[in-house]
Amino acid sequence: MRILLIGGVDFSQHCLQELLKAGGDLVGVITLSAERSSAHADFCDLGPLCQKHGVPCFRVKNINDPESMERIRSLEPDVIFIFGWSQLIKQPILDLPPLGCIGTHPALLPRNRGRHPLIWALVEGLKESGLTFFYLDEGADSGDILWQQPFAISMEDDAGSLYEKIKQLATQAIHEFLPELQQGTAPRIQQDHSQATYWRKRGESDGEIDWAEPSLTSYNLIRALTHPYCGAHTFCCGQRILVWKSRLPTTPLSENALRQPAGTILRCSEGILEVRTQDGYLQIIEFSTELPLSLEVGSLLGGKL
Repeated sequence: MRILLIGGVDFSQHCLQELLKAGGDLVGVITLSAERSSAHADFCDLGPLCQKHGVPCFRVKNINDPESMERIRSLEPDVIFIFGWSQLIKQPILDLPPLGCIGTHPALLPRNRGRHPLIWALVEGLKESGLTFFYLDEGADSGDILWQQPFAISMEDDAGSLYEKIKQLATQAIHEFLPELQQGTAPRIQQDHSQATYWRKRGESDGEIDWAEPSLTSYNLIRALTHPYCGAHTFCCGQRILVWKSRLPTTPLSENALRQPAGTILRCSEGILEVRTQDGYLQIIEFSTELPLSLEVGSLLGGKL
């Protein structure tokens, strides 16, 4: 079975490694050109791994342009795996491989289709999500399911730990379904489209912390956007502050602190900020600024001015 992989992020590299370990016949890898790499916070250059294993690697700007299409056709893949690729794959490519094009979505399809599912799961405080491998069609995450399994989300999980969970599940999945694809016994389970829900695309403004919200809301946003993503953010004196890690408090506010407006720094000690929120405060235990910035008790966070 001739395999072509299309991808350009850390998860793509992990899946490529597992396909190679499983003895997959990789006839090529298509990845992002250098000028497109900044489109992904978790971009990963697949070239070195391909070179190590003697797999042809091709870099493209647009997967759907005529040159890319001809390249894919010339490789004669039986199946195309599309793991970690933001560009929509158009129907002419989907129609090429006899066994289809297989993608992955870190959610339990048909629920939570759409953009940024790991981020949304944490932002919304979900207790469970999952990983789905499915056959791509012309719809948005609507194709038949090949493999699916849930995973639990704890209050201590963040974007990085969920990323590791889906990588572990991908290892299991690839070693289970690859032999089935080779033997022609792989399942195709139609999604119940009546149960579909969708996440919308997130923008930069969605990453700004609103200190007037409850502490838990800000805590969820911060853990959702931490590494490998871009970080939640706030402002002080017009300068952006990236917030990477926070902690929910275990002690109540003093009477004086209760009178302070949301966004006020209540305590600043040993690199930890305590910031007033709607219903209490949040401890900021990891943050960064582009320029030196003096943060002190009484400073107000939030708003660009």
